[in-house]
Amino acid sequence: MSYDIEIATHERPTVDGLGDVTVDGPLVVEPDDVADALAAVVLAPRWLTTLSIPFDASERRKQRVRAFARGLARTHGGAAFDPQQDAVIWPDGRPKRVTALKAETTSIVRLEWYVPAESWPDAPAVLRRAISRRCPEVLPRRYGASEPFQHAYEADGFAAFAAADDTFWLASRPSFGGHARPPEAAVGQLGVDLDWRVLDSDPRWRETAVDLFAATAAGVGALYAEGWVEPGWRVSSNNRLSIDAGRRTRGSALRRGTWQGLPSAPAWLTWFGGRFREPVAAALAEAEPPRRRLRRPVTPAVDARPEGLLVRLGEAPRSKLSPLPLPLELVRPG
Repeated sequence: MSYDIEIATHERPTVDGLGDVTVDGPLVVEPDDVADALAAVVLAPRWLTTLSIPFDASERRKQRVRAFARGLARTHGGAAFDPQQDAVIWPDGRPKRVTALKAETTSIVRLEWYVPAESWPDAPAVLRRAISRRCPEVLPRRYGASEPFQHAYEADGFAAFAAADDTFWLASRPSFGGHARPPEAAVGQLGVDLDWRVLDSDPRWRETAVDLFAATAAGVGALYAEGWVEPGWRVSSNNRLSIDAGRRTRGSALRRGTWQGLPSAPAWLTWFGGRFREPVAAALAEAEPPRRRLRRPVTPAVDARPEGLLVRLGEAPRSKLSPLPLPLELVRPG
């Protein structure tokens, strides 16, 4: 039996100078591979390192290992976790992972999942778990059907609040909140809004958004999902969004709860599940490289997973993109 300390980081750490300490790693991981407490404080964890000494080692030796783990986490922007105590030992408290942002006009990155009715009862809880592990800032602070929101968030109530009616929630930076629209017919919607300024400037937040997008899509059995950039929103000092009346925003793939077809407008992230996975995969495989109509044409990065097809157009989210070569019979008319 050993005494272990785990360190999760986004960047690969350099581990040396430990002498009599056994080092396991750094090993490549995903957020779902690390302890919940670690995943909640490390942005986009990609590496896990475990330091081990005999369990009956002296307290002085254990303190030395813990001190080294704290330093390693601090140097590489990660966190250190003591499994024996089931507690994060660095950083202390809840780290602030977003710098202060001015109230000004911004773009939003909206992640939206289209969930089949048969999967809806479990979908809000799946989203809550995915958010809790990757970006607790996105969890609701208050929620309701309309503002001012009357309900304070409780984890056990997350699934219940989204079960019957359209519900909206407020969150903390870099999120503005989200929404849940239960199925009227065959498909429901879940959505989350993020601040483009943070994702554009911090690659760790970009990867966190992609992880959240894909994990939720797979977990809820999404028929389709998209993550796109929408400019022209205003954000206030208390993190509330507003937009000019009459300004057009991206349309939904649903009308009165009925599926209208795949959107033709391109998105930074798209997910094709269910009956869309195979025909879209075939169309992308047969497509020619994007034409040079844009200054920076982007070749789709395709990640084929058992649950669906994840397509990413570029490392950073942007609004001007070439459309995907989707099968025309699957695309929404007009």
